[in-house]
Amino acid sequence: MKNSKYFLGLIALFCVLSPLTVRGFQELPNDPSVKIGTLDNGFTYYLRENKRPENRVEFRLAIKAGSILEDDDQQGLAHFSEHMLFNGTKNFEKNDLVDFLQKMGLEFGGDLNAYTSFDETVYILPIPTDDPENIGKALTVLSDWAHQATFDNEEIDKERGVVMEEWRLRLGAFERMRQQIWPITLAGSRYAERLPIGKPEVLENFEYDAAKRFYRDWYRPDLMSLIAVGDFDAQQMEMDIKKFFGQIEGPKNPKERVYYSRPDFEGTRIAVATDEEATGNTISVEFITPGQAQSENTLESFRKGVLRGLYSRMINQRLNELVQSENPPFQFSFSSYGGTLGRDKFAYRMYVSVKEDEFKQGFQAAVSANERVRRYGFTEGELERAMASYKNSYERNVKEADKAESWRIVNQYVGHFLNGGSLLSPAQRLEYFEQVMPTIKLEEINELVKGWIRDDNRTIEINAKTKDADKIPTEEELLSILDNAKNDNSIKPYVEDKIATSLITALPSPGKVTDELTNETTGITQLTLSNGVNVYIKPTDFKNDEVRMTGFSFGGASLYNPDELMSVQNAGQIVSQMGIGEFSSVDLGKFMTGKTASVNAGIGLYEENISGFSSVKDLETFMQLLHLKFTSVRKDEKAFNSWLTRTKNLYANVTSSPDFQYQIQMQEIMYGEDNPWVGFPTPEKLDQIDLDRAIEIYKERFANAADFQFVFVGNVDMTTFKPLLEQYIATLPSNNNKESYKDVGLQVRKGQISENVYVGVDEKSQVNITISGDYDYSMENNGLMNAIAGILSNKMIETLREEMGGVYGAGASASPREYPEPQFLFSISFPCKPENVEALTQAALTELEKIKNGEFTDEDLQKIVTARKQNFEESIKQNSYWSAMMGAYLKSGDDFEMILKGNERADAITREAVIAAANKYLTKDNMIKVVKLPENRKEGDLKQEIKKN
Repeated sequence: MKNSKYFLGLIALFCVLSPLTVRGFQELPNDPSVKIGTLDNGFTYYLRENKRPENRVEFRLAIKAGSILEDDDQQGLAHFSEHMLFNGTKNFEKNDLVDFLQKMGLEFGGDLNAYTSFDETVYILPIPTDDPENIGKALTVLSDWAHQATFDNEEIDKERGVVMEEWRLRLGAFERMRQQIWPITLAGSRYAERLPIGKPEVLENFEYDAAKRFYRDWYRPDLMSLIAVGDFDAQQMEMDIKKFFGQIEGPKNPKERVYYSRPDFEGTRIAVATDEEATGNTISVEFITPGQAQSENTLESFRKGVLRGLYSRMINQRLNELVQSENPPFQFSFSSYGGTLGRDKFAYRMYVSVKEDEFKQGFQAAVSANERVRRYGFTEGELERAMASYKNSYERNVKEADKAESWRIVNQYVGHFLNGGSLLSPAQRLEYFEQVMPTIKLEEINELVKGWIRDDNRTIEINAKTKDADKIPTEEELLSILDNAKNDNSIKPYVEDKIATSLITALPSPGKVTDELTNETTGITQLTLSNGVNVYIKPTDFKNDEVRMTGFSFGGASLYNPDELMSVQNAGQIVSQMGIGEFSSVDLGKFMTGKTASVNAGIGLYEENISGFSSVKDLETFMQLLHLKFTSVRKDEKAFNSWLTRTKNLYANVTSSPDFQYQIQMQEIMYGEDNPWVGFPTPEKLDQIDLDRAIEIYKERFANAADFQFVFVGNVDMTTFKPLLEQYIATLPSNNNKESYKDVGLQVRKGQISENVYVGVDEKSQVNITISGDYDYSMENNGLMNAIAGILSNKMIETLREEMGGVYGAGASASPREYPEPQFLFSISFPCKPENVEALTQAALTELEKIKNGEFTDEDLQKIVTARKQNFEESIKQNSYWSAMMGAYLKSGDDFEMILKGNERADAITREAVIAAANKYLTKDNMIKVVKLPENRKEGDLKQEIKKN
């Protein structure tokens, strides 16, 4: 009878549950557009056909193994193994693999890459498929990576130097402070002992078999997946995968794949780290809790994710409002709930970057903001805006679903293989959101933080500048701020003012389109408006819900005195921070919630510019923002003071960085220490900004819309678009004045210059070699200079990295400019060990001389041409590319039809032309070498100079 009553009770309970509650525990379906399969050996695959872009496949080889699985003698060898897969497999000896893939048009380090973390390793291989044989070649590579890497002993020794250089790149204040923090906050956790980069003593001395053993133990089919998204036939791809990967055998006695956790602890762990080179003062708190398993895939788990997302949007909106107050209590702050190290643990985080040395004030403000939510909750208005933002995001994803590029899609499937959870299409995600949205109540969200903030399993981490160490609160003070917040009577409910309901209340009388000209070849239409403004429009179907805008006018800071440089260059940011029209910056953000439209304006050295993007449904709002950027500058001294405080603190902090100091001094060496047009915005210089003058300058630069050229690219319907232009752009203030820039004499110094910059305590260097000079600016010459840079970059990787083991990365780049006078900059750069600077510099310059002498192969050139053509074929179908190129061509005066001739320009790059351009421009007449060295080298170099003299 007792059992019968029990079951009757369950039936009664089931009857009163809502349909959503019943369905909440059912597993959600996967995205129907992806095929998921598992071979007999345990190997998993994900296949998704997608023709964006055409003739391209994004492959990922994912392994559920990373540094957390290393034995004591293998610390760093999960990552080292990743490197070795590019250094020899069954079908590709030594460096043949990279050479083979470069011939397909892939760029090493860009397209072709990989990463290793604690629990995973992922290889990235995008392949062009215009040649049908490429898929088979790619699968050969991927199959070799999966089970046929050779781990040649000689290649292992060569790669030690490369990995040590990657380790060297990580040296710095952040790493030193991490070494002080993690042993405390992660005590007892394996994560504290298994950083993916490893330990130098292991990397330099490990036995060959230690790396091979990691590969044998963990690169096995039951821990692997191949993810393929792109332009292919899924049925054929599935057959190929079975052929290439079905025969892979796993170990006979596989080691258990353990997933590690963070042990629970009582009370609060507090860790404080300081460093001379720290670039800020931060406090972070983690409240660690057992959480919902990441692998859950139910409507209820989806709903919980939405609840947490809504909470995050609302709390961070409040924190952002505090940042924008006249006297902001901190530099910035955020709070969130989500996963942490260990799959079974979640954490609620409070993070605050305190301004200057105000640790207590900043921490107190962040804790109080969180306590205000815990005590009083959010408002209905806040929830309404958060819901609108969420829904807008989901709806846009649905609109763009058939236009999403493969590289945007593939990582969703990688994440599903590695971590489980839901795998929903955009349409499914929106459908489930609309199902759960009516069930979400404000009271439920307001309860969340009460379960997250707790008294145990709590960590506090402080990272600070050494000079501020005496200002850091004691452990007792930190705990007091946290624990006493519940009794703080000064914390009052959140109150927000009502905001205006429209951006423009009185519309100006519309203007007219007075002339229209369409180029049938490019599809670009030029419209002339009644106020003299020229607008260039390129309607596309590359995206369903995207319109991009750029506009420019010559003049910029060059028209003002250099002593006003700070006011001119920051005018755009200042105006933006003060809001627009009747709206403060905070109120504007609230008004724009649920809308996709943004406009930004700025003033550079030689031009003023404006840019933005919009969804189709929000085009009128976008046009209103654009109109107001020209016509309704808002003066708000409190907002200006807030911006100035935060900006001064930002620049005061970043100067602690040796890399930043190096960049500043390098600019001074290149352009002259006393050049008034090269100025780092120090707090002292920022104090020279005059708000009224900054506003006046901004208004001057945007007073004449007819002096601007506007470009619109995207899903534009000309029938509805023209009236918007007539209403909002044809009514902008205009006159007949046409301005240009002035040559301010900002030229790179002439001659041969070699200087060292001594900054930082770490044993690492940076080499930058700049060649400059007069230039015959043309699209053809630009292509040649970029080709030289590409060939040299590949040769430097071959020589400096693979042969010498002296760098992790190295590259060359060309930067031609057309105005105020045609000039070029050609840069060679790489980081390295200080002892290797001279040898590596000489090796890099030797490779440049070889190019000038014609000592490169046709294959070397063809790699660059192939990559350029593939990039062009992909770029020419992107709104951002057309927007950028149309703007650039308007500035140079080139014909828009030239945009379409990227392949022809690539094919015109000949061996003879490359050699001629290299010899014409890349001489040693104007060469500046600036080397960053550790501070402790300065004394030794000075002694050496004295000895020489």
